[in-house]
Amino acid sequence: MSATAERVWEFEWRDQDFKFLAGLLHDKTGIVLTEKKKEMMYGRLVRRLRALKLASFAEYCRYLQGPSGEKELGFTLNAITTNTTDFFREKHHFDYLRDIILPSVAAQIAANSGHHFRIWSAGCSSGEEPYSIAMVMRNILGNTARNSKILATDLDSNILGLAKAGQYNGKKCRTTIPAFYLKSATGKTGDSGENMVQMSNDLKKLISFRQLNLLHDWPMKGKFDAIFCRNVMIYFDKETQDRLVRRYATYLKADGILFIGHSESLLSVPDVYECLGKTIYRLLL
Repeated sequence: MSATAERVWEFEWRDQDFKFLAGLLHDKTGIVLTEKKKEMMYGRLVRRLRALKLASFAEYCRYLQGPSGEKELGFTLNAITTNTTDFFREKHHFDYLRDIILPSVAAQIAANSGHHFRIWSAGCSSGEEPYSIAMVMRNILGNTARNSKILATDLDSNILGLAKAGQYNGKKCRTTIPAFYLKSATGKTGDSGENMVQMSNDLKKLISFRQLNLLHDWPMKGKFDAIFCRNVMIYFDKETQDRLVRRYATYLKADGILFIGHSESLLSVPDVYECLGKTIYRLLL
């Protein structure tokens, strides 16, 4: 008997409960959860059962099918896909943005004041990624950054609420945001005192936060100069990954850049993107 089978669960956790939850998440989001993830799923979701005062996972499955199910699915998704997110994570991406992309944008804006620059943060989670992008844009473009826009999307409406608020743990900010950016890009201290830091209104004006399921329709008009989709595709099967990155290509401008996570690659679509190194890809089409 396996270690998982021998374990005494706090809440009843049947195979059919796991299969239902895995199937629901796959149908709604494309996320693939194999049998190997069964114990992980229990550990991540048991807090939701306690919060809702449910007695078993069978009850939780029924709850997800009820009138509050759509809202609860956001909590389910956030619990399952909990992933490390920090300001300026994978720093080389922001260095590339600062040193290669934005100087050219600044020159284009100087030549044509109506030039617009657009970036999409796909799977923005609690907002650290788009705020990091905004800090770099404000630094390089100055006041002309108003001609630029960052679209930040995520499936989870609950986590988007945190992103919109733009209030973060002060220690986290001081250890992950370079001092230069921290001084110029943060506003008043949050309500909790010195332990919280508030993103400035100048940064917030550059970002539009929207709920979006990457597997459903994309209502955006126009194309993007760059797309950040980092550590998102690891949750999808290979077929969904390939379909997604080809779809991104149709939303990128000529020579547009796609940034992906350190554990991801686009080796399966060499006809669409050229690798520039360090998980940075340029559109070939």
